[in-house]
Amino acid sequence: MDATRALGLPPNHTVSPQEARANAAKRARGAGPDVGKVQDRSVPGPAGEVPVRIYTPEGDGPFPVLVWYHGGGWVVGNLESADGTARNLCAGSRCVVVSVDYRLSPEAKFPEPFDDCYYATVWASDHAGEIGGVPGVVAVGGDSAGGNLAAAVNIKAADTGDFRVSHQLLVYPVTDAKCDTGSYEDNGTGYGLERVGMIWFWDQYLADPAQAEDPLVAPLQLSPDFDAVDDLAPALVITAEYDPLRDEGEAYARLLNEMGVPAESNRYDGMIHGFFSMASVMDTARVAMDDACRFLRGAVDDMTEEYHRRHEGDPLAMRKLLDPQAAHVLELFDSLGLKPFQEMDVNECREIMNSRPRPEGPAVGKVQDLVIRNEHGKEPGDVPIRIYTPATEGPWGTLVWYHGGGWVIGNVETADATARELCVGGNCVVISVDYRLAPEYKFPTPFEDCLTATMWAMANANALGSRADLIAVGGDSAGGNLAAAVALAQDDFPQPLAFQLLVYPATDFAYDTRSYNVNGQGMFLETASMRWFWDHYIDNTDLSGYNIFASPGRARLSPDLPPALVITAEFDPLRDEGEAYAGALEDAGIATTLIRYDGVIHGFFGLPHVIDKGRQAVDAACAQLSDAFGAALGQPEAMAAADN
Repeated sequence: MDATRALGLPPNHTVSPQEARANAAKRARGAGPDVGKVQDRSVPGPAGEVPVRIYTPEGDGPFPVLVWYHGGGWVVGNLESADGTARNLCAGSRCVVVSVDYRLSPEAKFPEPFDDCYYATVWASDHAGEIGGVPGVVAVGGDSAGGNLAAAVNIKAADTGDFRVSHQLLVYPVTDAKCDTGSYEDNGTGYGLERVGMIWFWDQYLADPAQAEDPLVAPLQLSPDFDAVDDLAPALVITAEYDPLRDEGEAYARLLNEMGVPAESNRYDGMIHGFFSMASVMDTARVAMDDACRFLRGAVDDMTEEYHRRHEGDPLAMRKLLDPQAAHVLELFDSLGLKPFQEMDVNECREIMNSRPRPEGPAVGKVQDLVIRNEHGKEPGDVPIRIYTPATEGPWGTLVWYHGGGWVIGNVETADATARELCVGGNCVVISVDYRLAPEYKFPTPFEDCLTATMWAMANANALGSRADLIAVGGDSAGGNLAAAVALAQDDFPQPLAFQLLVYPATDFAYDTRSYNVNGQGMFLETASMRWFWDHYIDNTDLSGYNIFASPGRARLSPDLPPALVITAEFDPLRDEGEAYAGALEDAGIATTLIRYDGVIHGFFGLPHVIDKGRQAVDAACAQLSDAFGAALGQPEAMAAADN
């Protein structure tokens, strides 16, 4: 504010539109980062060419496409004023950003600026393939008057079906022409944008005051009975505490939510109108920009779904989206002639998977094989376990690890390298559980074997060099399912569990999410494979699939569950159910970290020697285990108790 006042520029409403534009060019603008490519071009509009500037991220596409409309009260602003924001959004969200230089008012009154934006967005959707995206789906966004235009573009696109909007980013959007909210009263003078200035902007934009009743002019006028409500995109609405537009932006978010459209409203305290464009110089603006980019990164799922729709039945086309290392792994599997799981019988499947080359994990302090007894389960029996002890000095935490393999395949040998990685990286004892497999032992026996092994670990914590309050559970795929289920049963333990590590967990037997549709063929684990696995694990003659210890995603979660790290893979059928479970944990008040690794497939966590993101995921898991155990071990009271 002080820097702006020092320029001595008169308020916009006291000068002509031309002078307002010249003065706006004198204001300091935040610079943006370098991006892969910047291109100026013109695209067809309703009254001639519309200039656009296209920002492309570093790397290979396809990328989601964001069409961005600058602010400036429909009167000022251009590609240069929006350059820093567009660069930040491109670099942070990894979207192709198409910044639109629409015609300005009063020379071009409504609907002309809006029409330019709409036509430019139609072009971006139709020609997305040329600019690094996927045709048919775009995100829209804008700040202030640009937020108004973004909301309006989404409304018209939903109504006409001309293209699909996947996300709308509305930064302190103008949504109503009344200028009579509480934030206008509180913030209408002295904070840069003033009430009298907004009235002036509206006067320049509208050809007729009656246009203010049109939702394409004032989106807050959108009828709750809007027929195409299902095609309105999820929204992130960003507002500033000391902005006259604050209340109408938040009101629009409420309206969308009331209509059943997911809309998150983030207010940034202490901020003024225009702060979002200052991410290079204001800390809170940087936070808001990061929040916006995080929201826009969700657009990749919609882009991938559209890409899948266009290439359905062609798994090789889908593989072009993969991380090159993950694609190489699939090519290797193809060269070995590995069939999908569902095309083999159980014995063949086990023989092939058990004989696959496996990486060697790092050396540990000691490895011991034991057999414990499941005495109280539905089918009592022996449960082999393998105990990995660090070479460091204890006491340590203990991770009880359940291998993946669809409850049908896998054992302590297939899990050996992963167990060693977790033992060394997490500096913890790892107990790998060789639970009995389906279909010979259907649910609940594998779960009860894992529960027995975890109770044994807690009862024998001191002998392991650990403590009963430092027992964590973890697993990958079916093992992630078992870990989540054991955590749900923690009321049966004398001590709460310390942590749960869920790596692409199966959480619901219904297997009906979007990621099953998009990633369900040609990506190693297939939808048909998961159906085969569930059919072997669950007795379809009863209601086992609805049991929360078989489908943890169906549980009502309590806030006393252990903290969690959930790891997912972008091109994994299990992705969405794992992320939904992470969301449910967080909603229940449980400290939860969700990390999705882009470009990789189911199983990548077990391949850190060939897929870099597998190494990153293992390192992240080890860091969280170290933090979970180290926090408790570092407490003076706990140290004294351990010494005693």
